[in-house]
Amino acid sequence: MKKFLSLIIFFFLLNVTVSAKTLTHSINSVIKNSQILQNSISISIKDLDTGEKIYTLNDKILNHPASIQKMLTIVPIVETLGYDYNFSTELYKRGNDTYLIKLGADPYLTSSDLNTLVKKINPESINKVLIDDTIIEKKDWGEGWQWDDDLNTYMPRFNPYNLDGNKVKITIMKTEPGKQALIINPSKYPYAFFNEVITGNKDNVKISRDNVTASNALKLEGTVSTSITRFIPNNNLKRYFTFKLTSTLEDNKIYLKSNYMSSRHNNTDKKIAEITHPIEYAIDDVLKNSNNLTIETMNKLAANKYYKKQGTDLDGLKLINEYYTKINLNNSRIRLVDASGVSKNNLVDSDFVSEFLVKNKNSEVLKRLASPGEGTLTHRMLPIKDNVKAKTGTLSDLSSIAGYITSKNGHKYAFCIMINDPASSESAKKALEDYILREIYFN
Repeated sequence: MKKFLSLIIFFFLLNVTVSAKTLTHSINSVIKNSQILQNSISISIKDLDTGEKIYTLNDKILNHPASIQKMLTIVPIVETLGYDYNFSTELYKRGNDTYLIKLGADPYLTSSDLNTLVKKINPESINKVLIDDTIIEKKDWGEGWQWDDDLNTYMPRFNPYNLDGNKVKITIMKTEPGKQALIINPSKYPYAFFNEVITGNKDNVKISRDNVTASNALKLEGTVSTSITRFIPNNNLKRYFTFKLTSTLEDNKIYLKSNYMSSRHNNTDKKIAEITHPIEYAIDDVLKNSNNLTIETMNKLAANKYYKKQGTDLDGLKLINEYYTKINLNNSRIRLVDASGVSKNNLVDSDFVSEFLVKNKNSEVLKRLASPGEGTLTHRMLPIKDNVKAKTGTLSDLSSIAGYITSKNGHKYAFCIMINDPASSESAKKALEDYILREIYFN
């Protein structure tokens, strides 16, 4: 009987070895044909059940993970906040004539929500409005973010005053050929537009802002042939929030004689109303749409809840690293400076990512990773859409993808691919990623 069991184990291991050799050969061939330099590629593929390495290439080389880092941070963040957590903005009444808005740094709070809160205020019993903005720090961006790229809609500022995604929508409308285009600003936020856009035969508009000399002035240049929409990231979130709050109060016939003051909520304040948004929506938004504003805010909110003080990015990262220690994941070589992967100061190797995926294979959060046809995978790997769950990442010169894949024969793997090659296009990098995953599926 023992000999029989030994034979079964022997043939099983032999089959695994043969499969690994086949996969190694096929992936190496794909890489060679891609003309992307081998030393710019980092790959780690592991058996999901055993954790055994199936294929590795430069898997211990530290690299910029880009947005696949969101997988590494959202799991401990959600574990801390809880699956029943709600982003919350609350309205309280203090005494006879004072109202207090307690900000929850809700990344999904809108001007419409603000109007809903204001409608709960009695216009005849209000003298002033206080704001509690102490839930998280007011630091706008993370370490290593590109501060000179403040018009990048993928990395808007974030702090307790989150509102309307921290962006303003404008429309640039065509007029008569050769004439100046028309700029529409529905938010009525007081931007000064230097409009040099002409109605022409193509849509090509450049927007710039000089935060040093005129932070609320925007210069628009180029041409439009249709009406186009652009989003402008706000560069002063508190100013935008208070502007929208004042506008909303006045729309509801409330005219304050005093400025907004800061004050902490206290236990004697009476709750009047609350606006909430569930964390469930945020999980999908982060994992499928790679929302940087949301994950960075969640990181600070998790720190606020865990350490019972104002949430900071540093405390959030401390919490995340404590989680790695708890699950026996060696994090001594890696470096995380934000929660989103935006910063190029983040350094991770593909072995760490694949090991994280193996150790968290039963995570309810990671079950929400995008499948081909969803989010950032909308147009990728559609023929194997039922066999892949993954997170993508993109920075200048770098592309990455990591997650889970089930092969054609039903075997499950955790994988991480990072390509840091300035000589190749983004499309070439992502094509190579897809070809590698196809080889895993078939082999």
